[in-house]
Amino acid sequence: MHARLRVRDLLIASWETGSDTLRRVLPAGLDPTAIGGRYLASLAAFRVEGGRLGRAPVLPYSQLNVRAYTTWKEEPAVFFVAARVTAGGLAGVLVGAPFRYARLRVRRGLVRARGLGVSLRYEVGETADPGLLGRHELGLFESDGLRLIRLGRAATEWRRAEVVEPARADFLVALGLEPGPEPELLYAERASFETEVPPAAA
Repeated sequence: MHARLRVRDLLIASWETGSDTLRRVLPAGLDPTAIGGRYLASLAAFRVEGGRLGRAPVLPYSQLNVRAYTTWKEEPAVFFVAARVTAGGLAGVLVGAPFRYARLRVRRGLVRARGLGVSLRYEVGETADPGLLGRHELGLFESDGLRLIRLGRAATEWRRAEVVEPARADFLVALGLEPGPEPELLYAERASFETEVPPAAA
């Protein structure tokens, strides 16, 4: 089943961490991969404006993912350590997505999830090359075994962003990650995702 999503206010916040820390959150058989010579853990937040899941419309919702970086069959990949969505996104559970509910607020300049201890206030800056962080196409997650998704992603324009107050990322700590003091931010005002409902990884 094909899925297509229209997205607003996509923010990727990345903290430097250690390879041993990442290894603790990756399933057996997956090893951490350095991005630009550094081991990173990321929060990715965005608002889904709408889209289609097969022939059915997708309701608006917000989403927050925790990402670690690995390699699958010699291809750079993202492992989704956790995924939280507002109520409109919970329909994804019916097709195998590893979503859990959370109260999220995502808009330009702000990502907040009080119950998860996440707060990011930021200002959007100049146009930037996102590098591999903005170009990963292969995603992996655990849902009755390891599953994979192939994402077709298009962003109108990537920009650097800067935090305007100390970032709070207790959610990463609760998952066993050890983020550095301040994240590096990438922002896209609009983006789109396309994928197929994930099969089991082979």
